[in-house]
Amino acid sequence: MEWLDSHSGGVQAIATGVLVFLTAYYAWTTRALVHETRTTLKAAARATLQSRLDRISELCIQNPRLFTSLDQEMLEGEDQDGRFHLSSMFLGVLEEAFTQFSLERSMSPDDWSAWQATIDVFLPKPYVTQYWQRSQHTFEPSFRRFVNERLGGRR
Repeated sequence: MEWLDSHSGGVQAIATGVLVFLTAYYAWTTRALVHETRTTLKAAARATLQSRLDRISELCIQNPRLFTSLDQEMLEGEDQDGRFHLSSMFLGVLEEAFTQFSLERSMSPDDWSAWQATIDVFLPKPYVTQYWQRSQHTFEPSFRRFVNERLGGRR
């Protein structure tokens, strides 16, 4: 006991050093795990977007006239044909891509530039423009502003 009393300051210093070392080790390990988890989540988000886009492509392959029919105007009484559902699905995927890039910051600028190129092919189609005019209120406000700017301010 005497030894412990005479060396208590040294023992406390060693114990504090061990605790500091353990805390630093756990902080480093946790940081690595957080980075790894973030990378995994970003990859999963990209994969989900890609699988949704692949599903839309499959639908267009199964019905070759579906995509080209977007070049036609929307007629009265044809509000919910295949073009309606294709436009709805595609704009939903675009909204998710937009959210990942602009709000969550989980998409790289290079990936986003590819999405913008896709957007520029899809949005100007007459049916899609008319669909957007009718349904834009169902989308997130910042996405609405983005699409309206992309369409040249048309509503």
